[in-house]
Amino acid sequence: MFSVPRYVESPPGAIMGPIAQIFGAVINFLFNIVHAIGPANSLGIAIVLMTIIFRFLIMPLGLKSQKSMMKMRELKPELDKIKAKYGNSKDPEIARKMQQEQSALLAKHGANPLSGCLPMLIQFPLFIGLNIVMRQAALYITTLREMYVDLANALLSIRGLVGLTDDVTGRVTPGVLWNLAEGNIRDDNGNRLFEAIVNPQWIENRTALENFLLEKGVLYDITAQQLREEIAAFGSDVLFYGLPEHLARIINRFTPEEWQHVYSYIPETDLPAIQNMVTEIAQIQNFFGISIVEPSGMALPGIILPIMTGISMFISSWLMQQRTYDPNADERTVMTQKMMLFVMPVMMAVFTVNLVAAVGVFWITGQIFQIIQDIVLLKKSGTPIRLPFTKQPPQPEVVDIIPVKKRK
Repeated sequence: MFSVPRYVESPPGAIMGPIAQIFGAVINFLFNIVHAIGPANSLGIAIVLMTIIFRFLIMPLGLKSQKSMMKMRELKPELDKIKAKYGNSKDPEIARKMQQEQSALLAKHGANPLSGCLPMLIQFPLFIGLNIVMRQAALYITTLREMYVDLANALLSIRGLVGLTDDVTGRVTPGVLWNLAEGNIRDDNGNRLFEAIVNPQWIENRTALENFLLEKGVLYDITAQQLREEIAAFGSDVLFYGLPEHLARIINRFTPEEWQHVYSYIPETDLPAIQNMVTEIAQIQNFFGISIVEPSGMALPGIILPIMTGISMFISSWLMQQRTYDPNADERTVMTQKMMLFVMPVMMAVFTVNLVAAVGVFWITGQIFQIIQDIVLLKKSGTPIRLPFTKQPPQPEVVDIIPVKKRK
């Protein structure tokens, strides 16, 4: 039923940590603006807004790249002439001279064969950063963090849900949420519910922390504030269910189905308030019915985003080929272009299936922006837009005809 292992991640490392913090700060800023206007879909709208701003910022680089690719198409006849001049010789010295002459021609006209890759390469660190931030959105989005802490406080106030205190020994034993988080509760088929949500290292650290508190004689008689201080003194990364901010890191990963399981253990008097809080958070994290803080997956409605990712990538790749189209290209080149037209969209769709849906929203928005930009540029340059897989007849080579003088 819930068989896919998921983990509450440790904070990002030394390299990705600063990137995630910057990325999270930008999203948090935009989210606060959008959320002030309306909470529904606010996190998704903030990502769309961030993507548009990012696209405008890199537009000069994109336009330069597009113009360079179109210049490559114009220079292809000259490049072919240089290649024909040196033939297919395998002599390294001849190959070096041919490369130098071609490079000089490209430099003279400001063309770069690798320029088309730059806008794509810039986006990949953003994919990784966005995936990190959205997997633990409550750590970076201030409003969400406060809402999850409030929800955790409400859950902690319900006896037996998180932990039960023995009236004799004072020891806290695991409650429903505790056991659910560690996969100790099973469904009717024997499958663990919410299996392995907690990083295994944290479980080891928590056990060591309990021994640390036991040696100090405060394990069975400690306040929440003292517990925070002792965890700081302990000095290891640990997740303790009894603290609201720690419990918030667990419950922010619960799916609607898992919340339904939790609801069955909540008294009817407390249930409406808890449900309202969960619904309010879901309105923020959902984007037109899709939770953007969870992987898109292969089921509806999440699978819609990978499908749209593939379609938008196909259209964008097709328009990119308009800029480099050569009617005199050989069959091998044509087949390679057709293959790339399919391979890249499929790869990107599969890529987004396993990442949080927010990455799909980011990619689709960016591709729509790119498609509009490409169409405008192609129209402005007078380049005809062909239908996919249609090939124009080869263009005849231009031959200079020198007129012959008539004899007197």
